[in-house]
Amino acid sequence: MCPHGRPSPDRCPGLLRPHLAADGALVRLRAPGGRLPDGGLRALSAASTAFADGDIHLTSRGNLQLRGVTVDECGGVPAGLVDAVAAAGFLPAPSHERVRNVVASPLSGIVGGRADLRPLIGALDTALCAELVLAQLPGRFLFGLDDGRGDVAALRCDLAAVAADSGLFEIAIGRLCGPVVPADRVVDTLIDLARRFAAVRGTRWHVHQLPEAGAELGGGAPLPPPARYTMPYGPLPGAVSALVPLGILSPAMVAALPESEVIVTPWRGLVLAGEPDPQPLRDAGFVLDGASPWTRTTACAGAPGCSLAEGDTRSAARRAVAGAPPAGHLHVVGCERSCGAPNFPHTLLFARTRP
Repeated sequence: MCPHGRPSPDRCPGLLRPHLAADGALVRLRAPGGRLPDGGLRALSAASTAFADGDIHLTSRGNLQLRGVTVDECGGVPAGLVDAVAAAGFLPAPSHERVRNVVASPLSGIVGGRADLRPLIGALDTALCAELVLAQLPGRFLFGLDDGRGDVAALRCDLAAVAADSGLFEIAIGRLCGPVVPADRVVDTLIDLARRFAAVRGTRWHVHQLPEAGAELGGGAPLPPPARYTMPYGPLPGAVSALVPLGILSPAMVAALPESEVIVTPWRGLVLAGEPDPQPLRDAGFVLDGASPWTRTTACAGAPGCSLAEGDTRSAARRAVAGAPPAGHLHVVGCERSCGAPNFPHTLLFARTRP
């Protein structure tokens, strides 16, 4: 009998519970706040070369994925891959690996914002992993920490803390306003709300799906519609912000990165703290120009990775960028499900021809 058990209705993948795609298994590795362990990307790149398709794929939650992994007859990933990921620092709590979904303002503590969120990111992750009941949160449940610039608030998290004036944080409960708390109460407040959600959620994945849309957790008035945030790219005071086209980090791109202080953004990019030379990044394929059409172009996995896709979305996206892409955002899809489409106005391009 296979030791991996029956699949759960919550199919959000992790390392120990892969998703079986057309090109092999997909594993997702959480990086709370986008913060990576020193040397983590290079270790993952080597693991992807050995066990997957060779690339590292960035997600819209600032997490990482490996694709094309060969699984055993029970659906498990190779033990060598698990060992490599754990050694790289991406598996501190195996029981909680799928629920360590924390997005945070990637430039916090570097430039801008009302608060330095870096201490809160680690404290929230530690507290989350210490709560046994929270291991049962849905894999799509999302915590957010916004330093007041409005970047994470625009992502519509399940529970979020947004820095306000005078060292206070406004708590968002789904799409409702929550309490205002001091910085030293942020983590405890979010963890308490998550416990309460876990107790009443039934089969629901998100706070806004509760019968009272989060009012049963203490939510009040509806939050105003979030303003769309535009991530800056290029050299910034104290950092370089680099877009990764289509969110695909090749081994050559990883080799151009520093070993430490690499932050993954929820917009499939990286923030490199300090003052790294931008030219080697451009030479490796990173985009540092905020006017580039790549900042307005995304795509679903497409064929051959997805069995439902009717075409190669990535090639179609590259052709569109090389040609005359529309002025607004372009999202390339392989079928009518339009996976990964943004929640703001955009143009859909269907890739119909398989590679």
